[in-house]
Amino acid sequence: MKVPFCLVARNPSPSPVPNPGDSFCEAGRRGAFDPAMAKRTDYGLQVDYVFRGAEHIVRMTTEGSLLEVEVEDRLTTDQWRGEFDAAFIEDLTHKTGNFKQFGIFCSMLESALAQSSESVTLDLLTYADLEALRNRKIGVGPRHPSAAKTSPLNSKRYLILIYSVEFDRIHYPLPLPYVGKPDPVVLQKVIRELKEELALLKAKPGKDFRDVEIRRLREELQRALEEKQMMESVLLSSREELPVAPKGSGLKEVKILKKVVQTLEEQLTKERAKHQRLAARRLQESRQLADEVGRRPPGLEVPGEGRHPPSAGRAGRVMVLGLRPVTHLELRGSL
Repeated sequence: MKVPFCLVARNPSPSPVPNPGDSFCEAGRRGAFDPAMAKRTDYGLQVDYVFRGAEHIVRMTTEGSLLEVEVEDRLTTDQWRGEFDAAFIEDLTHKTGNFKQFGIFCSMLESALAQSSESVTLDLLTYADLEALRNRKIGVGPRHPSAAKTSPLNSKRYLILIYSVEFDRIHYPLPLPYVGKPDPVVLQKVIRELKEELALLKAKPGKDFRDVEIRRLREELQRALEEKQMMESVLLSSREELPVAPKGSGLKEVKILKKVVQTLEEQLTKERAKHQRLAARRLQESRQLADEVGRRPPGLEVPGEGRHPPSAGRAGRVMVLGLRPVTHLELRGSL
């Protein structure tokens, strides 16, 4: 008998939905199953699942085109198991009106077990529950079959894969015959295998993912402490540069002072450009005046000369016209 054993937490956190056709190992590599919560053995998956308030263990194994599902009542240890080939699964989905290929159906079942998608869920029903569900779906009242007829059927359980789509819910029932209590021989074998695996992990602590994770967290903590010390030293040096600044406002005042300096530099640059333009314009005007004086014909009198003595203001203007041209360097020095 094939016994899959993979441990998954009772309420695993939501994770990406496996792609259609992914096997369990492919989904695990893609992150659809948390490696810290589940591990694969013979492509099997085992989870704890609560059906109608009762805790159960659900095991799923896929090998080629064969699907095996086993449900165990955690309290009574009763087991129900069923094997389904690809033809059965595809015929079952075809009858529901929502056909699914074998690989896609297995991916949906894995996702429902891992509780990684809200669109697929599970339920566990007896034959009577299943009949009531069917009658309610077609609008027929409840029936009461004889006890002789229902006795073998009531021993079965039906694992219902519920696929919720827009405005509809599709139920895929998987019949699981009753197989009784667990075989003590099989349980002893499983216990022995688990002990061997545990001893192997203890013998190689360096390869244990928990040790790797602890080492990584310690390195991150060390880096964080170093960054904290560096920031504290920078803050302390800034406070020493500004001793009069209030506590906690050193960095803020440094930023304000830098902004003020930047603004003053921009204003100084603008003033320099303005003065350079003004000096250039004055120099050009001086040269134009000098050229005009130089081009005046000899003997040409200035209006008013010879008839009235020049006033102070007029003489001042004549003297200005008689000055030599002012150089650029002299004009800038006067400014």
